[in-house]
Amino acid sequence: MNQRRVILAVAGCLVAGAVARADAIKKIDGQVMGDVTDVGALEVTVDFRGTSTKIPVNQIDTIRYSDEPARLSAARTAIEAGRYEDAVTGLASIDQDKIESPFVKQDVQFYTALAKARLALAGADPDAVVEAGRLMAAFVKDHPGSYHYLRGCEMVGDMLVAAGKYTAAEDYYGQVANAPWADFKMRAKVALAKALLAQGKTEEALEHFEDVLATDASGESAARQRLAATLGKARCLAEAGQSDEAVKLVQEVIDQGDPEQAELYAQAYNAQGLAHRKAGRTQDALLAYLHVDVLYFTSAKEHIEALENLIELWEEVQQPERADEATRILQERYHRSPRSP
Repeated sequence: MNQRRVILAVAGCLVAGAVARADAIKKIDGQVMGDVTDVGALEVTVDFRGTSTKIPVNQIDTIRYSDEPARLSAARTAIEAGRYEDAVTGLASIDQDKIESPFVKQDVQFYTALAKARLALAGADPDAVVEAGRLMAAFVKDHPGSYHYLRGCEMVGDMLVAAGKYTAAEDYYGQVANAPWADFKMRAKVALAKALLAQGKTEEALEHFEDVLATDASGESAARQRLAATLGKARCLAEAGQSDEAVKLVQEVIDQGDPEQAELYAQAYNAQGLAHRKAGRTQDALLAYLHVDVLYFTSAKEHIEALENLIELWEEVQQPERADEATRILQERYHRSPRSP
């Protein structure tokens, strides 16, 4: 190998090493490598080879820092897979006093609050919901400049809805609605509509879902919110006795979506199950909820809804052994009891 090739090979190794040590920003439509130099509630600044780029927060999925503990990376993966207890345990073992980067420390705190919040939503202890909600509320109060701020506000709103504090939830959803991007405004309106639906305010919820569907915004994130609004509209229609129209809307989501989006598909099949139950189609409802139980069980909240319905449906078709099995899963995995008749 001549001297020129040696120099090029060494240079290539140095560049590869620099990239390997860089922060990785996973975007909705790809990935950016570089050094994160500034983090804000609305944008993150990344430097790569002397060139700075500002990335809007609504385009960011996650950031993996080059100097973060391995347990933090593992916790993110666990949360994505619905293994919230594993995430909480792993994050608790991180010694935050040894973390020098404020960005990394914020990530440990945010994902700890997020994992506990999702774990609480999947459980039966209302005190855990309140405690987890307070933890996330403390995060957004202490870190208004974090790129997690808006998603943290949304989660606080979700926790307040779970606790039945709907008015307080609206304030946090309002923070998300104040973001400068159409997709986040859509996101906030979907969350608010779900809160109205939880209160039995079907007509008001439907208006909000319709507003989202009428929003002229492009991009994958906006498309996701339209799918969520379509499922919300389907639930409203099912509650209003328009089950056939609801089933058609759900099928549109299933046809357009990506089966890898477990949470979306779990929500879709639950909405389909609701529509079929409202129409008295027991076998069709069973099939819909079984999709969630068998294929999309990693979404805890949706899996709980499916199991609760399956228990009742198996009893209706006189298969008590299947009802007992669904009850066992509900109790052992989520520490919940079947709904009262």
